[in-house]
Amino acid sequence: MNAGKRLTSDELVEELRSALDAESGWLPALVSPEGPVGISKEAALDVVVRRLQEFAEAPTVPEAVARQLRNAADAADAALVTEGSAQYGALGAAYAYILQAHHAASE
Repeated sequence: MNAGKRLTSDELVEELRSALDAESGWLPALVSPEGPVGISKEAALDVVVRRLQEFAEAPTVPEAVARQLRNAADAADAALVTEGSAQYGALGAAYAYILQAHHAASE
């Protein structure tokens, strides 16, 4: 990704989906087989929110990761009920929390 390029709202949602992707997402790979399953690349934002909440509550997810996932779910949920720059800000926050969760998972 170009560091000078600002992601669009659609690209931010795509990044959230990517973390949760059933085939290649890092979140499904983090939990045990009994945990939540990933989503499709076309999943709607409300599905992304629900799945983030499920992963945050999974017993095998470390607390530092779960905390960031809860924050990401809350931010993505806010994006469902906002428009324009407020929606973009909420999606950006959700993406930032996903990045923090990924970092916490790799520590």
